[in-house]
Amino acid sequence: MPSVESIAIKKRLLQEGFHAKWQSAESIRAYLESLPAYPALSFKRTGWQEDRYDDPDWGQVKVYRFGEQTDKKGTLVYYHGGAYIEEILPPHFSFAEALVSLTGLPVIVPNYPTVPAATADTLNRLLAGFYDFVHSQTDGPVHLIGDSAGAALALNAAKQGIASSREAATLTLLSPWVDVTTDNPRIEEEGLAELDVFLQPPGLGEVGRLFAGDLGVKHPLASPLFGSLAGLPRTLVLIGTADSLLPDARLLQDKLKREGVDSRYMEFADMMHAWPLFSMPEAEEARRLIRDFVCSAGSVSGAADTVPDSTAKGRHSESGGKP
Repeated sequence: MPSVESIAIKKRLLQEGFHAKWQSAESIRAYLESLPAYPALSFKRTGWQEDRYDDPDWGQVKVYRFGEQTDKKGTLVYYHGGAYIEEILPPHFSFAEALVSLTGLPVIVPNYPTVPAATADTLNRLLAGFYDFVHSQTDGPVHLIGDSAGAALALNAAKQGIASSREAATLTLLSPWVDVTTDNPRIEEEGLAELDVFLQPPGLGEVGRLFAGDLGVKHPLASPLFGSLAGLPRTLVLIGTADSLLPDARLLQDKLKREGVDSRYMEFADMMHAWPLFSMPEAEEARRLIRDFVCSAGSVSGAADTVPDSTAKGRHSESGGKP
């Protein structure tokens, strides 16, 4: 059974109408127009250091660091979610702090440009340079972590690492948004939109189209599900069963296995989108899994699991079409 805390958070999100802005292309465009232009983040948080990455094309991008690099055990790079339209939010900072506490590794978080200023092409080129920047300043292995849209960015960063022979040590994908069309027929067939208190496919699809820009929504820089995954580092994928992105996460794991990636996939019963960022027992469990995955020196099996409730939906081997 889901925890009392997780039920309360879902109830609060429903009462606040959090997902209402995602109900249609029109509603999400109206919300997007209400947001301040990037960069707008002025958030100050105890213990964080503000740095910058100077991109030759974009200019200055703020980078936030937490934790001390005391040895060569490694560094976490966290790509925050927000559907490419939000800058770093307080839950992202809290989640990153928890990762530092659990792993003992410092974290770097880029406040990357957002839609409409950035597109898949410009943002991924910027973050490719940022990835090289991180490696130039970091001793030891680099561990990539991303949630939602940030998971897609982390995945593409891992591919950049392969291309530049600066491979990441691990890749952790939380509630990954890997197909910006968000039109998998399984979403409707499994009634996921009705369960999803966080996002809705129509609005996501509209933002995905804006983000893809001239590249098109099926381009791997916009939708990594449609690109090669071969050569990726050890990968952990965590997804909740009350998330509209669930069918595409299943497709992602299928493709990871087909292309020989050492991966582990886990579904959390009744969990909403990006639940590890919130204060609930299921989030604590997910964070411990991330800690064990990042800190483990052993290999990761390719098994797919459902956690922690036996009543959760299991893995489906034929979850939609094959990309």
